[in-house]
Amino acid sequence: MLSYIGNGAYCYANSLSMLLETIGEKVSPQLLEVLSGVGIGATWIEQPKLLFFGEVVPDRGVSHALELLGYEWKEISGDVEGEPPLEELRRDLECGPVLLGPLDMGHLTYNPNAAYLGGSDHFVLAYKIDDNAIYLHDPAGFPYVSLPLSEFVLAWKAECIIDRVFSYHYWAAPKRKDSPSEDEIFANAVRYFQEIYQASASATPNSEVLYGKEAILRVVKRIKEEEGLMPAEIAHFSYFAFQLGARRAMDYAEFLIKNAPELAAIKEKQAKQFGRCHTLIVEKNFQVLADAMHELADMEEKFRRVICES
Repeated sequence: MLSYIGNGAYCYANSLSMLLETIGEKVSPQLLEVLSGVGIGATWIEQPKLLFFGEVVPDRGVSHALELLGYEWKEISGDVEGEPPLEELRRDLECGPVLLGPLDMGHLTYNPNAAYLGGSDHFVLAYKIDDNAIYLHDPAGFPYVSLPLSEFVLAWKAECIIDRVFSYHYWAAPKRKDSPSEDEIFANAVRYFQEIYQASASATPNSEVLYGKEAILRVVKRIKEEEGLMPAEIAHFSYFAFQLGARRAMDYAEFLIKNAPELAAIKEKQAKQFGRCHTLIVEKNFQVLADAMHELADMEEKFRRVICES
C-alpha cells in the first residue's frame, strides 16, 4: 500500500517523504522541510505586494534536501513554451511514483476550492497515469485522487506561478548514494543556510524585491505609513504565511537545539512571534500587528547575524 501523509502547507516535504518511503527510506517531513532551506529568511515581492517567509523556492529546495541526505535522483523539467514531457513521465511512473511540482492549484479540479487558488504553487506525489488521467496523493487532504490529463498539463505548466523556476518539473527514482552522519548533515545544512543569506546579501539592490529584515519592514511601512494591507495580503497572512512561519520555526528550533542552542532559542522565540502575528491579523488589529512584525524583523536579523558568524 502506498503511504499517505497529509498537510497542504508542507506539500513538497510531505510529498518527498512519501516518495522516499516507496524505496524503504523513512525521513520525516519536518526534517525535509528544514533541509530544503525554504523557510530561511524573508522575501518581499513588490508585484503583487506579497511577503514570503523564505528566500529559496521549493523547486530548488527539494533537491537541496535530497543532496544533504545523501541521495541521488532523476530530475526533469521543461520549457514553459515547449511541450510537456508526458512520455518520459509515463516511463518513469512505470518504475515508481514521482514528485510533481510546482503545479498551479487553480487547475487541480478535485479540490473544491480550486477556483479560488489560481496561481498558488503546489506539490504532489503521482503514482499512476493512463490515457485519461493522472492519479495522485495530494498532501492537502486528498489521497488517491485523479486529475484529467487536460487539467494536469495546465497545472504542470505552472505559467501563472510568480516564483516559478521550472515548468513541467518532477523528481523521480531517488536512490541512496551516501550515508552522512547526523553531525555531517547538520554541518552541511548550516553551510547551506549561510549560503542562502550570502546570496541575498550580494543581490543587486532592487526596490521590487527585498530580503530579510528589510522585507518584513516593508509590510510594517505599508501598515503605518502607506495605504495599509490589501485584501489579498490580509488573506495571504491569515490563511497561510504566519501559521506556516510558526510551524517552520518550530521545526528549525528542534533541528538546531542539539548543536546550536542559541540559534534554536531564536527560532523558538520567532515561532511564538509568528503565532502572535497570526492572532493579530485575524483580529484585524493592524497597528499592533505592525509593531509585532517589527519585532519579527529584528528576530530575523538576529538569526541571520548569529548563523552567519557561526
